[in-house]
Amino acid sequence: LCLSYIDSFAQMLFWPSGKTGKNFVDAVISFGGDPTIGLVHPLQAIREYKRMKSIWNDVAVKIEAIFPGPEYELLTQDQFLQILSTHLPPKIITLVTTEIWRTTIASIAYFYIRNPSIHFFGAGSDMSFSKTTYKGDQISGIDFKRLHNIAINLHSELRRRSETTNQWFGNDDIIHA
Repeated sequence: LCLSYIDSFAQMLFWPSGKTGKNFVDAVISFGGDPTIGLVHPLQAIREYKRMKSIWNDVAVKIEAIFPGPEYELLTQDQFLQILSTHLPPKIITLVTTEIWRTTIASIAYFYIRNPSIHFFGAGSDMSFSKTTYKGDQISGIDFKRLHNIAINLHSELRRRSETTNQWFGNDDIIHA
């Protein structure tokens, strides 16, 4: 349920964009109040880029060679792009930049918790990262408490917009007659 609220709030925050996954990730990163949720997980980059096919499979293979795992250190988006830029041509870095949202912890919440929870009965409710660190420290998993805090923060942003503009979630055009 928490993920449904986050998703709905995200669509309102980035309306009229129809990029629902990107909206979810961007909202969680921008307004969720969670400092590690926007970090890049190299394994997530590998998985998502392989799933995208075409040229992305080659990109995923190169990322996998750079970050072989099975232990991973999270990176800021800038750090990730900087590391990749020493191994990949600028044209590919530009492509990766447009799809970097898919590589984040927030995207893991979207693809591996939100999507199964919305589309399938009985999907998993949380996720742990037993072999993942940030600045050498183990990172926390994605659980109800973390998602609940994000939902509250997204709602706070929507409320702030409404009160500032005196419009529905900051934009009356969201309402369809």
